[in-house]
Amino acid sequence: MENTQQDKNTVIKEILNCTIESIRTVIPVEAQVGRPSLLTGSFHHHAIGVFIGITGDLPGRVILDGPADAFSNLGTKMFGMPIEGEMVESFAGEVVNMIAGNMGSNLFAKGITIDITPPTIIVGDSKISGFKEAIEMPIIFQDTGEFRLVLNIE
Repeated sequence: MENTQQDKNTVIKEILNCTIESIRTVIPVEAQVGRPSLLTGSFHHHAIGVFIGITGDLPGRVILDGPADAFSNLGTKMFGMPIEGEMVESFAGEVVNMIAGNMGSNLFAKGITIDITPPTIIVGDSKISGFKEAIEMPIIFQDTGEFRLVLNIE
């Protein structure tokens, strides 16, 4: 794919749309997706963040960030049993991996080629930096809590 600004914007839009579609496919809980906003330089993360690297037509990362209790509630809703302790971190990594894999398949069907890396899980307060720009979208899953999805563009 030729890397013009218009092509890049089209790919970013498709990645966002396919990510939202994947979230709704993988997670059987009603989701309200907020308006995207632009982040530059860095952002702070205060709970559990799962990072999946993207290579291919638009290198970067997909990050899902949320409180541990929100991930726990989401896991409980998905599996019908309490997800607690270290299982919350494991669940968070696995669910974001499933979302990213589904997103990659959806993008491939649209002619956009990406590969994903295994998930990296960050727990606790941290500052995430080292990127030029990122797009952030709040996502609220019914009766579970609020998350934020960040598409970090390299």
